[in-house]
Amino acid sequence: MTATTDMLESMPPLGSGLGFRQEIRNQMIEHSDEIDFVEIIAEMYAERPWLWDDLGEIGQHFPVIPHGVKLSIGSDMPLDMDFMKKIRAVNEITKAPFYSEHLCMTRAPGIDIGHLSPILFTDSLLNTVVDKVNRVQDYLGKPLALENVTYVFDIPNPPMPQTEFFNRMVDRTDCLVLLDVTNVFINSVNHEFDGVQFMRDMPLDHVVQLHIAGGFWSKHEGEMIDGHCEPVQDGTWELLEELSKMPSNIKGCILEHDANYPDEGLGHLLETVDRARNIMGWPSRKQLNVA
Repeated sequence: MTATTDMLESMPPLGSGLGFRQEIRNQMIEHSDEIDFVEIIAEMYAERPWLWDDLGEIGQHFPVIPHGVKLSIGSDMPLDMDFMKKIRAVNEITKAPFYSEHLCMTRAPGIDIGHLSPILFTDSLLNTVVDKVNRVQDYLGKPLALENVTYVFDIPNPPMPQTEFFNRMVDRTDCLVLLDVTNVFINSVNHEFDGVQFMRDMPLDHVVQLHIAGGFWSKHEGEMIDGHCEPVQDGTWELLEELSKMPSNIKGCILEHDANYPDEGLGHLLETVDRARNIMGWPSRKQLNVA
């Protein structure tokens, strides 16, 4: 058993939660007993230190997991240590047990891509990613959880499947995985593969957290888009049901929703959070507090 799997064995469930967004801040706090934990976008606070007190206040209402979007762990570039200092400050404020990011590129030398771009799964890039993951984990003093992303097109003749890359990365770094179930669903629809088999092939013993979200069909391209703005599709729920039957130490699931908020209250968002909790079999914060 590795240090990370030992940590997962002893870590209590996070439960089912919601991505924290300022547009629905008051409603989320009002319904804090129905939201087990929240996930913040780390850069929203890392690059705005005047919001650190506000972040501390959020932590008085919920357990908080910081989730990053700009680390660019898949770029063959050195880590930006000034940026990492800010990320470490956010992690210290939240006291989160892990930090999550994306297995992707967002930057190249001299270029800010501005998007979560997929990477080519090669041995050479695996060595680069392994080195950077180890450096991040050592610097933060906690595990890094990396997320699978959506992609518009397949890179022809990849040297290894994505799932193999994840497994080899985990073997060499003992890092964690954030499995985005909706991203699996969307990719499986757009690129015609078996989403259930993809999940089985991932290192499930290192998956700590899940994402779900609602996408939509592109009118022009005929592809499904990860929009974070619609109700969660049946295909994602079906994958989540299958995942719940697989052996794992998954601790939590976050509903990502970035637009088209309910006119009053949180409506279907809380229903979605509750449905995910029931599928995965976690107790709610309310149940734990009563016990």
